[in-house]
Parts: sequence; structure tokens; C-alpha cells
Amino acid sequence: MTQATSFEPYSFDGGLTGTSLREFFVWCARKNVSDIHIQGGNHLVVGHHGRLRQASSFVLADDTFSKLLDEVFNPEIRATVRGGRPVDRALQLDGDMYQRYGLERGERLRFRCNFVQATAGRLDTTIALTMRVIPSDITPLPQLGLEDDLFEALLPASGLGLIGGITGSGKSTLAASIYRFCLDTDPDRKVTTTEDPIEFVLGRAGDVLLPTQLQIGRDVPSYAEGIRAHLRRAPSIIGVGEMRDLETFQAGVLAGQLGHFNLSTLHIHSPGEAIPRCLTMVPSEMREATARDLLGVLQYIVVQKLLRTTDGKRQAVREYILFDDPLRAQLAGMPYTQWGQHIDGIIRTEQRRFADHAWRLYQGNRIDRRELAVAMSASQLRELEKRDRS
Repeated sequence: MTQATSFEPYSFDGGLTGTSLREFFVWCARKNVSDIHIQGGNHLVVGHHGRLRQASSFVLADDTFSKLLDEVFNPEIRATVRGGRPVDRALQLDGDMYQRYGLERGERLRFRCNFVQATAGRLDTTIALTMRVIPSDITPLPQLGLEDDLFEALLPASGLGLIGGITGSGKSTLAASIYRFCLDTDPDRKVTTTEDPIEFVLGRAGDVLLPTQLQIGRDVPSYAEGIRAHLRRAPSIIGVGEMRDLETFQAGVLAGQLGHFNLSTLHIHSPGEAIPRCLTMVPSEMREATARDLLGVLQYIVVQKLLRTTDGKRQAVREYILFDDPLRAQLAGMPYTQWGQHIDGIIRTEQRRFADHAWRLYQGNRIDRRELAVAMSASQLRELEKRDRS
């Protein structure tokens, strides 16, 4: 049985104001909250180690929330959302000599924010704000528990690396740790990224060359334009927030062919999904040639999932495939439409699926039966139980 972790709501002793709301955001970061959910007609709610927790004793009135949005963010956001257009923004809080909001001098916190208008309960329309807390410190790559062969493969000289997973699976955290590890261990490599919005601030005092991070809508109009801009700036590593369209995909493959390393993310559930997902962006008459180009630059595909553990926390498990010459030769000898199935078949044969990882965690009492069912299908569970009995 998963242990319940104690979580007491924030007090808001001085009432709810713009300042106290910012102080609440800082408190959330101190409490290792991952997400903050705020909407009219509801308590403030947070995500804590994968579980939703009530974070205020009061229900937030819709008109009060509207005023707070204008004060903490700006009236333009509320007007845009009320006009039926979702908004993505980053919020940054900085400490100064007065230790504002409970931040130390020089301390900085960032949040990725999404605003939408929606019907919620009895409110026909209200604004719903979801905030992802971006940790101030980037987790050192060696502390992420990566498998040795994957760790060694993360920073090739050129090509394309893909990080996959569902929303909230730690893709951005892993990518930031990779960039930071490169900056710390190989300062001769220039790192530049395009993001929507910028999450982790990668640079720190002591870097030979601070990494440049471009934000969609502020610095460049699209990921593809960001990659093209990076190619003219002598980069070693080009980070792309998401492979979301054909132009971005083609630019990323080109960057790998030109001798740069491009790291990006995809919303996929297994490594075998990555190639078919990319090729669906490509016109059918170009898919064969594009698949061969992609095979030439792919270095690895890693997909991550976070499982809730019995101590009330979470643990990352990963499926991954590394593209070496033997694997490229195997794939080159079969139709590209079979590549995804072949990749997932390798992972299954080597017992490196999410289901295999989860089963081992379950046997070691790290996750409970309910989380085991979340991590795998019923057929996979029957298969593993049968295998264990034999």
C-alpha cells in the first residue's frame, strides 16, 4: 500500500493578494510540488509526487482570480484567454536584498504556465491556470539513475537524439541535465536551444560561453526557424523543445547531417513509436527517402515514465534503444514500416520494457499493485506472472 505523505494547505495568514500568491508559489517549490492548479470556484490544488493535494482552505472566487491574474501576470493574458485563445507563458520570480516572496538574495524560481478558459463546476466560464514548477537547480545527470550504456551515449558528436514520454514524465528535466552535463564536462561545445516557453535556465556563473535559449514567439516564430538560426551560429548541440511539425523535423535531421547534435522531445509511449510518428509528418512520396535520412542520423531514442513509489515519491523507468552500426544494418535490410515493431521487439526480448522494470520494482516492494496496473497492460501482467511462476 502506498504511504500517504503529509501535506498541509498553505495558510495565507495575511489574506489572498498578489504578493501572498507569489509567496505561495515559492512555498510550493520548497515543498517539492510539481504542478499548481488554480481556477475560479475551486480550492488551490497542487501535484505532489504524482498525487493531487488541496493547498488552500478556501475556494477561490472567480472575480478575485481575475484580479490576481492581472496583478501577478498582466491584463493582456486574461483578455486573450477570455477571447478563446489558450496562452503559454513563463513566470520568473527573483529574490533581492529584501528577500521578496521568501526568496533569498539572488535566488530565482521559474514556472511554466498554461492559461485556458473552460467550464468548471457551476461556473460556465472561468480561467484555469496550470503551472509547472521548474526547479532552481538542474539535477546532475549522474543522479538520474541512467543505465551505463545510455549515459555514455547521450552526447554524441553529431546526429539526433529523441526523448519521449507523456506530459509530466520528466522529459524537460532529463534534457536540461544533459545540457548542463555537457557544459560542465565539455566546455568547448556550444549549447543553444529553442523552447516554448523557456523552462530551465541553463547558464550559470563560470561557463566559458553561456548557452543561448530562444523562446518561440519572443525570439523566433517557430522551432524550425530556431534551428535554422542556430545553424549559422557554430553550435555543437542544438536543443529543440519538441518535434511537432514537418519543418522542425526536417531541420533537425539536416542539423544532424551537417555535423551538429540535435536533441529534441516527442510525445510517444515507446521507442518504436518514434520513427512512425516522425514519418507521419512527411508526405507519403517522401517517406522512404526521409526514413533513410533519419536512420543515418538517429543516435538514440529514450522514453521515460514516472511511477509512484510506496514511500510516497516517484521513480523514473525508461525504455531506450541505441543506434549502432549493427542495428542500422538490420533496419536498412527491411521496409521502414517494420522498423518500429523491430525496435520494440528488441526491447521486449531483452526484458527492458516498462512492464519489466515495473515488475521488478513491484517484487522489491517499491511500487504497489495499483501502480503496477498503471504501468502495464493486463496481458503484460499475466505474461510476467506466468514467467515468474515458471
